[in-house]
Amino acid sequence: MASLKLFFVAGSIALLGTGALASTPQSWAALDARVSRACLLASGLQRAKIVHDKASFSDRVPVELRIVEGYNKQSAIDVRLCAYDRRTRRATTVEGSGRLGVNRH
Repeated sequence: MASLKLFFVAGSIALLGTGALASTPQSWAALDARVSRACLLASGLQRAKIVHDKASFSDRVPVELRIVEGYNKQSAIDVRLCAYDRRTRRATTVEGSGRLGVNRH
């Protein structure tokens, strides 16, 4: 039982420390750069760029959202909605045209 309490205390301290790391402007900038790189790579688009709209959620839902615009394999402009999981540091994209009012075709 004592080891279980120690486990929860250590886990709580680790989670609190994680939130504190992202509290400086430099940490937010580093997170934004990491999310942008992951989303650009996950999109698979050529000459991809992040559209300025973005959304960040609290640590309860550790997700960052970005809109990525670029050219697909048919050389047509394509838009992707990217979700980045801050816990796993993984990004995934879905077709973005028509979502969030984004219509670039």
